[in-house]
Amino acid sequence: MVLVYYHHAQQRCRSGKLPLSIRLRKKPLFASTILLTFALSAVFLFSSSDIHPQFVEDVDEMDFDDFNNETGASSYIVPNIIHYVRFNMTEYSFVDYLCLRAAFLRQRPDFVYIHTDVPHPGNGGFRGKYWDMIKMNKKLMSSIRFLRIELASEIFGQPLSRDWRVYHGSDIARIRTMMKYGGIYLDNDVLVLQNLDKYRRFEISMNWDEGDTLGSQVIVAHKNARFLSRWLDSYHDYRADIWYYNAGDLPVKAILNVHPEILHRVKGEFGADSKKSLKHFTEEGYEGWRKNDAIHLLVNHLYSVKPQDFKPLVFDEEMIQTYKFPFGQMAREVLAALNETESTL
Repeated sequence: MVLVYYHHAQQRCRSGKLPLSIRLRKKPLFASTILLTFALSAVFLFSSSDIHPQFVEDVDEMDFDDFNNETGASSYIVPNIIHYVRFNMTEYSFVDYLCLRAAFLRQRPDFVYIHTDVPHPGNGGFRGKYWDMIKMNKKLMSSIRFLRIELASEIFGQPLSRDWRVYHGSDIARIRTMMKYGGIYLDNDVLVLQNLDKYRRFEISMNWDEGDTLGSQVIVAHKNARFLSRWLDSYHDYRADIWYYNAGDLPVKAILNVHPEILHRVKGEFGADSKKSLKHFTEEGYEGWRKNDAIHLLVNHLYSVKPQDFKPLVFDEEMIQTYKFPFGQMAREVLAALNETESTL
């Protein structure tokens, strides 16, 4: 057998497929093969930090029968692509901006895929102060790809909830997106605190706390992950009248309680606990968030969190400098890191 090494130092795959760093192939040891091996052996001149992790199979198509989701693979099997889904959202808020910038800074993805139904998102479709600030970062913009996606009106012949169509449609869209591409799905208000590469060695990683529902706000998965297809299939039992039935309740009861081995269980590190998330806006001095790799900020559910004058809570880069609750500290650390990074360019 001949080991053939490919060097992919800091290069992005334009096809969207994960590059292979090592393949094992059975071939006759012809002279041409020997020459090729010696020619490519020069990759050892590069430091290990310049070379992508080693893959020993075509990770774009994998069969996960008997895969161990506790130990994972010896190398990355999930592409380093971040996915966002934005339905009917033309303007970026400060929180949207902060979360996107933090994810790009801390994860350093090959691409950021924004799946949206907004027409011409990169040419006037997305707008506002914070989108203009995003566009100023050339490195980030060069990594962003806009992918057209339509908001579903039904699933398996069942109409989606009239009131919750956008939310239930987003739940379905993230599953289908991950089944098509694989990578790292993030809700728009998920703040990445640490690099997520350690989860890229597993078939699929999601937050599933003890005795709780599934957290669908962060998904790190290979596109062939067994849970994804079973999760989508469970929508044959769609409940339009229950907010989180299909996204979090049913997949635990019908799938994961029976086959927990098909998912790498993350217990808390993705910050999906709503009670803890509210502490980031109500409990001064709370430091529990520092143990997390990511946090779902729940900004669309802060109905009970208001300043003392009971005005709507609106975040921006100015008020966050004096915001006394934990989210203020998180945001200030991200902004400081961004300023430091940009000052060194």
